[in-house]
Amino acid sequence: MTSTVKNAEINPEILSFGEPVYARVCEHIRQDILSGKLEAGFRLKIHGLCQRYNVSQMPIREALQQLQGEGLIVIEPNRGAYVRRVDEHFIKNMYDIRGAIDALLARLGIPNLTDESLEKILEIQERYEEFAHAKDTNVFLTINKQFHHEFYMLADNPEALQIMERQWGLIDTLRAKYGFGPTRLIEIMSEHRELLEAYEHRNIALAERIARDHCEKAKIDLLQQIRDKKGFDKKEDRP
Repeated sequence: MTSTVKNAEINPEILSFGEPVYARVCEHIRQDILSGKLEAGFRLKIHGLCQRYNVSQMPIREALQQLQGEGLIVIEPNRGAYVRRVDEHFIKNMYDIRGAIDALLARLGIPNLTDESLEKILEIQERYEEFAHAKDTNVFLTINKQFHHEFYMLADNPEALQIMERQWGLIDTLRAKYGFGPTRLIEIMSEHRELLEAYEHRNIALAERIARDHCEKAKIDLLQQIRDKKGFDKKEDRP
């Protein structure tokens, strides 16, 4: 396994005001992993990370727990944390799991749907379309997360919700880095509208299928964007 760090540097901007320090540390570590600055197999030692990101131990520990949940790092007893390789296999598995849980949440959520909740989701979708047409990536990624969150909440399954939402940071970072295919944003709008219609008609089977297909198409598009930009590490060994 490789164990080198490329271009390690202190990131004083982490200390800026706004979101919690651990969340900003988490984003920096995530980006360093995906950019290859922290290579697969690299041992993530608390002291070294504190120096690298110019923060105390607590936000580092919290960030590592978050990244473990996303699957980007592995934490093992008596061995500590190390970076996991992000490749096609990893992304396929992540989206396959999301597709299965997304379909489950659709099945569980439709019986709890109200007119008020449906109207709220519709309003979020309209905002999403506005910013997607404007190609404002950061905003429409945030709104897209809100759109799905409202559907997930209907299922009243916090364990499944936690699995789905802990990977949003990773997905958004990958999308911000690699983008979307030329027609993908239009397709997402259409798929969202189809899902809304399935919920409105309380069609559980259709909603399950649309939710699963939505994840599958997202997977295919993201993998293609990464391939086109030659973003995958060609090394085959995985820790």
